[in-house]
Amino acid sequence: MDRRTVSTALPRPQRAPMRAAEADDFSTVEVLADSTRAWLTQLPAYGGIALLLHAPLLFIAFVPPLPPGAAAAILVVGEMFVALLVKAALTKAVSEARRGLSSDFLELVEALKKAPAVVVLGTRILGRAFVRSFLLLLPGLQYLVEMFAAVPAIVLEGGSTGSALRRSQKLTDGVRRQVFAICILIWTVSLALTLMSGLHNARSEVSTTWMIVYLCTRALDTSFAAVLSATAYHHLSERPDA
Repeated sequence: MDRRTVSTALPRPQRAPMRAAEADDFSTVEVLADSTRAWLTQLPAYGGIALLLHAPLLFIAFVPPLPPGAAAAILVVGEMFVALLVKAALTKAVSEARRGLSSDFLELVEALKKAPAVVVLGTRILGRAFVRSFLLLLPGLQYLVEMFAAVPAIVLEGGSTGSALRRSQKLTDGVRRQVFAICILIWTVSLALTLMSGLHNARSEVSTTWMIVYLCTRALDTSFAAVLSATAYHHLSERPDA
């Protein structure tokens, strides 16, 4: 723990003047490549903490039969909150990995001290997005894209939920098409796994084996999404006007 600095804010890397113009370009391909490399390098730790956070959802397999669709609804809502917790745990780990520092499993658990603020922030974002999507789908999706960097911002920079929302809006300004492409990838993978698992056809009773396989799969999915979000935040923060 002594190797940590007092501030959790990230030092902005110094760039040569001749590369300043290039820094303004936010590359979706570069973010995906960096994220995949970081995720695969630390897969046991990242996937492990994600699976640990998903574990409480296993209780659904042991409850009495639920009304039709109830199990699926509980899983969907539960996964939304678990995904936020995974982001809280992995954002700091990704930040430290980019600075050449390693994070063990216990440090990932300790990073969850930011979880309450992240859950409040995530609920606020999802609530606003739902209202906008209820009126029209596009404004809701646009808002989610603008808030893509909000969770990493509150974890690494601190401050209030309002300041994190404003920070994300500033970071994504001018590159929202590229950020939207990343969001589409995350949403597509998540939706594909849900459809492939048959969750939308879930009956009142869910088997333990199915739940274990499903949660393991979701742990991999949410851990990669968290790494992707944190990596994108760093790339956004390195832009000259960030």
